[in-house]
Amino acid sequence: MLTIISDLPEAVLGLSASGEVTADDYRTVLIPALEAKLTKHQQVRLLYVISKEFGGYAGGAAWEEAKVGMKHLTSFQRVAVVTDVETIAGMVKAFGFALPGEVRVFPNGELETARGWVSEPASKGHLAFELKSDLGVLVLTPKGHLEAIDFERLAAEIDPYLERAGQLKGLMVIAEHFPGWDDFAAFSSHLRFVRDHHKHVGRVALVTNDRLVSALPRFASRFMSAKVHVFTMAEREAALDWASQKGN
Repeated sequence: MLTIISDLPEAVLGLSASGEVTADDYRTVLIPALEAKLTKHQQVRLLYVISKEFGGYAGGAAWEEAKVGMKHLTSFQRVAVVTDVETIAGMVKAFGFALPGEVRVFPNGELETARGWVSEPASKGHLAFELKSDLGVLVLTPKGHLEAIDFERLAAEIDPYLERAGQLKGLMVIAEHFPGWDDFAAFSSHLRFVRDHHKHVGRVALVTNDRLVSALPRFASRFMSAKVHVFTMAEREAALDWASQKGN
């Protein structure tokens, strides 16, 4: 059976599995609780505890679990699975990368650690950005390993502008060295952001001293319509003028 775990933050859904878990448990407990959370939050966190009394899945429960996962694939910001069942822990570790959010497995003895991780405040990210509306240019400055939350914050900032203006004249990225991604969720969020926004950008100015980043224009031209140009860190003003299409 599935039971709701209380005493968790509002955006965290807690479930405990014990005895035999059936398809009815998903239909009457998990799905209503999840959909209730999603009426208040764009994304939720899940604490799924498989107790020592867990007796397995029956009555199509595994299929119901798969359907929930497919329908709400992007709805989970974090998932903490607490279990001593090696087969379940192994499957979560093997397939957790497919979820856009963060997924971690904890043994039953670390339940409090799992509660703390899934409940901790969301990171503010490591991407500083400034929208220069008068120039039509978005300036991005990575401050550390990029996180999924960076691209959520960025989309929340730029999407209203794009609805009004239709397009950015330019995007300016200032990164002496590319910082990389914090995890696979961050990498996936970055790809989705590029996919959803690259057609709305006229030019991309890369301000960097990193040789690897400097090589990006050759690859970017294959899937981006925007013009891409590399500038050194000493050429920031020139990069901004180019990105804003001054003098075209």
